[in-house]
Amino acid sequence: MKKEIDFAYLTDIGKIRKNNEDRATTLNFGAVQLLVVCDGMGGHRKGEVASELALDIVASSFENGQVPTNEYRAKKMLKRVLREANSEINKLSSADCEYADMGTTIVLALVLEDVTVICNCGDSRAYCYSRESGLRLLTTDQTYVQYLYETGRITKEEMATHPKRHVLMNAMGINPSCTYDVLTVTNDYEALLLVSDGFSNMVSFREIEQFLALEARTKDKVDAMLARALANGGTDNIAINLMEVKNENR
Repeated sequence: MKKEIDFAYLTDIGKIRKNNEDRATTLNFGAVQLLVVCDGMGGHRKGEVASELALDIVASSFENGQVPTNEYRAKKMLKRVLREANSEINKLSSADCEYADMGTTIVLALVLEDVTVICNCGDSRAYCYSRESGLRLLTTDQTYVQYLYETGRITKEEMATHPKRHVLMNAMGINPSCTYDVLTVTNDYEALLLVSDGFSNMVSFREIEQFLALEARTKDKVDAMLARALANGGTDNIAINLMEVKNENR
């Protein structure tokens, strides 16, 4: 069965921040697609450098190299590419005091023929959606409050208001090496959504699901989701990266 794939992504400075440290891109290689979202940190424009560097290294590695077509090769390539990106950010941070302590989150999805490989470092998120199964959060935030919740020290409700809810336990470029979560999902979804925390903190799970269920163009959905994030506060930079898959005979 032939499928039609549509993409849309954008970033926005939000209502409060003075510069935009979020980055996003999508690369379509025909049989393989790559979606990326990065959320830089460090202040004084250093976060922009980290997120831009991470995105450029990841994107150029796929544009200049052989795109993997199976899960084993995909994971092997992603491991190498993420190690290189982390190393380059950390080297710049260590060598130049102007960039000291900069880093970035990253969430990416490599969509193969039958499965999607997702890598996550930090608190940017990946979701998938289908009308049959609804919305699913695929990634786990690598944050202090997530750790407190998983160890039973706070409740799910307390996570949203905890004073250290924005503290990351992991980010790319902060240390000479970094860890990241890797998961594989089957391609039975209708939509794959990657976002920064500037979006997920502003738009509820239920609202996201409602947007993805709309009968509308992919770009229109992304525009509407951005408008909602801004209307709900827009307290941080916002990145949204959406891929939708539609059967040709639908």
